[in-house]
Amino acid sequence: MNGTSNFVAIHNRNYDIQLTDRLLAIYSLLLILVGTPCNLLCCVIYFQKVNRSNSIKIIFGYLAFLDTIVLYTFNLNYVVREFNIDLKITLFNSNTGHNHSNNSQNYAVITKMNLEEYSVFVCRFLSYIAFSTLQTSSWVLAFGSFNRYLLIKKLSHFEFICKRPYTIAICLFLTCSFFLSNTHILWMNGYRSPNGNIVCYGNIQFPQYMPWYQRYHLFIYSVVPSFILFIFNTMLMRIIFASKKRLDNHKRLVLFAATATTTIPLNRRKSFLALQHLSSSALRRPNRNSPSRLLNRHSRKLTISLIFITISYFTLTFPSTIIFSFLRQYIKRSDLRRTVSLFFTNLSTTTHTIRFFIYFFCSIDFRKDFYRLFLPKRSFRLNFIKKRGHQQQSLTLNQSNRQTEFILLTNRSEPIE
Repeated sequence: MNGTSNFVAIHNRNYDIQLTDRLLAIYSLLLILVGTPCNLLCCVIYFQKVNRSNSIKIIFGYLAFLDTIVLYTFNLNYVVREFNIDLKITLFNSNTGHNHSNNSQNYAVITKMNLEEYSVFVCRFLSYIAFSTLQTSSWVLAFGSFNRYLLIKKLSHFEFICKRPYTIAICLFLTCSFFLSNTHILWMNGYRSPNGNIVCYGNIQFPQYMPWYQRYHLFIYSVVPSFILFIFNTMLMRIIFASKKRLDNHKRLVLFAATATTTIPLNRRKSFLALQHLSSSALRRPNRNSPSRLLNRHSRKLTISLIFITISYFTLTFPSTIIFSFLRQYIKRSDLRRTVSLFFTNLSTTTHTIRFFIYFFCSIDFRKDFYRLFLPKRSFRLNFIKKRGHQQQSLTLNQSNRQTEFILLTNRSEPIE
């Protein structure tokens, strides 16, 4: 029998893993193709002159810049590995005896090269950029939550941090700190083995150095920022809910007092008008230290965007931290371990792609700036924005009318003194 007819390129039992790796690599490619233009749009929108005076928008723009870089580290590595034609094929025979029968099978093990395995320089440079940008991105997001909390609470001693120069300075300080602290990767990561292969995420003199540093990276990148984000976003949600409740109560009092001149007897009008006056005065002179202070609509939407970004960050990165820190080392099969790594890496980098959509659906200002970029004619653009504003006003008016009708029916059912 011809020897070439006995080659088996891929074991049948590994076919599902090969297919899964290919699908996950396609997903990595989609993250790059979708995330790159979306993040660049966020940079263009948030770095416009009208938005550069807002500290949280500066942070959002800088996050988008870092997210763009993140997509071209691990994701690009997986795409190159799965779609690269540069393969290493190792042949071996299943028959270990001296007499080869015609029924013996020759197997070919296909080894796909990562982008990091082309040279030691590429290995060190890509890992250095990946670790540094991921850590910087997570801590800039944590600083954004802290910045937003100080801005809403208006703490006089720390209010200067929310100003534009200090916000830019702190973002640059975080970036320089993490890029400098990771410089050891440029000479401690990767080596060339005696057979000429590049071994990345390893050190020939200290074999446990890079595995332990990867655990340290996950702790700095995910665990500590998640703890900080949880604390400040919990307090931000309490402020938003209290402000929304205060605003709803004020609207009910205004609508109720507005009907006093027509539906309430004269001897009860003065008390309701006095109640309306007290409510308006309380809103005009809020307590600076009160968490139930009234937030305007745009401020509340920006804070909600930050909260949803934090939720997506925690949901998508924390499972990867658990897997890579505690469970991945117990997976014995190398092909299965590679698939698990690819899946959870894609899961964690998804948060760096979807932030554009969070901004778009949560922030009115972001949508308006987005429409201004793509609607060519100024008159058509203004009419489009005004039309959306009228629709929102009509919805609000309909809700107010329903509340007024409910109050009128309630008042009519009460006996007149």
